[in-house]
Amino acid sequence: MKVSSISTNSAPNFGGLNMQKILTSAANINSWQQRAALGVAAMTMQPVIDRCNKDVDEETRKVSANRSFAKGLVGTATGIAVRGGCMKAMEAVFKNDNAIETLAKITAKDKSQEAIDKSIDFIKNQGGAKKYASVIGTITALGVMLFTNFAIDAPVTNWLTNKMNKKYEGDKDKEQQTQTAPKIQMPKPSLTPQNEQGGV
Repeated sequence: MKVSSISTNSAPNFGGLNMQKILTSAANINSWQQRAALGVAAMTMQPVIDRCNKDVDEETRKVSANRSFAKGLVGTATGIAVRGGCMKAMEAVFKNDNAIETLAKITAKDKSQEAIDKSIDFIKNQGGAKKYASVIGTITALGVMLFTNFAIDAPVTNWLTNKMNKKYEGDKDKEQQTQTAPKIQMPKPSLTPQNEQGGV
């Protein structure tokens, strides 16, 4: 039996996802975008998990879901702001020639002028400044968030949770008042005047 060779033009093309493009896009996701994705997942999934916890009563489930949502919202907003701000600050720093030269000397493979010039070219012309800003900005943001977690996240989370719980308690009180409100029986309407009732 003769087997014909398959050329590249006649090879089956199954189509599907362009994995190279997907992997390249994933590699370009910076830290604040990663924090945003994690935050959205936390805000949508954790409250649902708390609401479905059958080991506790309805009120505890509601309060836990409120706190999870508030914590996810505040933490995500703070994380995006701090990380994005630190990265933008580092990008501004690396626009300075002195800062670029210092960074090039640190990141060069050796101390030769040729290696330093290549590093400078990478930083200035090949997107190196943005990549270094992303890494150094993320490290800086982690240090900043050690303080923002106590100064911003915790108090704002408690405030937002209390606001949400008060609204829940208010709705609950209204519902209970509606259910327990006494029924008032109105007298049946009569066409006969009261002074004529009982008369002949």
